Amino acid sequence: MLIAVFVHYGYSIPQIKQLAGAQPPQAADSDAAPPAVSPQNQKLVTMAGPLAEWMQDGNAAAPASTERRVGKPHPNDHIAPSPVGSSSAVVHKTFALSNAINFPFQIPPHAVNAQLRGSYRSFVAQQSVQASDETADVAFLLMNEEQYATFIRGGSPDTLLNLDPSHDQDVNFGLPASRDLPVKYYIVFRNDPREGRKIVQADFKVDF
Repeated sequence: MLIAVFVHYGYSIPQIKQLAGAQPPQAADSDAAPPAVSPQNQKLVTMAGPLAEWMQDGNAAAPASTERRVGKPHPNDHIAPSPVGSSSAVVHKTFALSNAINFPFQIPPHAVNAQLRGSYRSFVAQQSVQASDETADVAFLLMNEEQYATFIRGGSPDTLLNLDPSHDQDVNFGLPASRDLPVKYYIVFRNDPREGRKIVQADFKVDF
């Protein structure tokens, strides 16, 4: 019986040692996995600032575009070439005058110091030399568009310049400054038809 017991244990011990050797050794404490952290103990990191507020607000409107829409330019946006230092002829001719005759001219936008300069001489048509009395006198008027419209309708408009009738006259007149648009003016020579036809020599220009 003792022999049978020894034989049984002698056969079982080598199998136990083999099983023990096949098991891997336990990891050291330093390699152990960190303990799990409960969700209640985790700290949330929050973001602050305009970007965070915009991201958190799901209904936030998109930033407004600052792009300028293309449209009709304002007259003030247009920079016209300066006419300073130039001149523009208005009239340079000899003509017959029975009643009235006009010479329109225009100054460009942004003209600040436009000066109408010139002179005229008038004669009685039947004479070849200038008359020395009032028989050769003609009137000189300067009007803008509105005033001229009243004049041709037979009214008595206000004028920018209305000189006494003369047969030898110099003119030097500062025109109002133009702004964003060109301005039109009219020189008018007027004669009394009862005095007969006159001959007028006129020479006028605008200096800028």
